[in-house]
Amino acid sequence: MARNRATAIVTCGENVLLVRDRGRPTYALPGGGIEDGERPESAVVRELLEETTLEATTVTRLFTFGAKYNDHEVFHVEATGEVSISEEVEGFTWWDGIDETPVYPHVRAILDTWRSST
Repeated sequence: MARNRATAIVTCGENVLLVRDRGRPTYALPGGGIEDGERPESAVVRELLEETTLEATTVTRLFTFGAKYNDHEVFHVEATGEVSISEEVEGFTWWDGIDETPVYPHVRAILDTWRSST
C-alpha cells in the first residue's frame, strides 16, 4: 500500500530545490509523510520548514502523483528565507534538470508532469 506524502516544488528562476536524505546519494523533492488528521497543505509547509528552514508564503496544489511507494500530493510552494539544511537532510541543490545530479525516477516524472501542465 502506498504512503501519502506531501511534496513541494520550490523554484528559483528555472531551478528546482532538491534535498538529499542523510546517508543517501540520490536527491528528492522536499516533503514527507502526511500525519493522521493533517491536511496535505499543512504537511508540505511543515516538511519544507523542517528540512530546509524555508517558510512557505504561497502553497498551490497541483496534482496527485502515484509512484511505486508513495502517493504524492504535489504543491508549488513559494517561500522566503535561505536554505539551511536540518538534521533530516544532508544536502541540497538548486537543480536545472539538465546536469547529472542523481535524482529518483519519480522526481523526474513529477517535474515532467508539472512542466507539461504549465
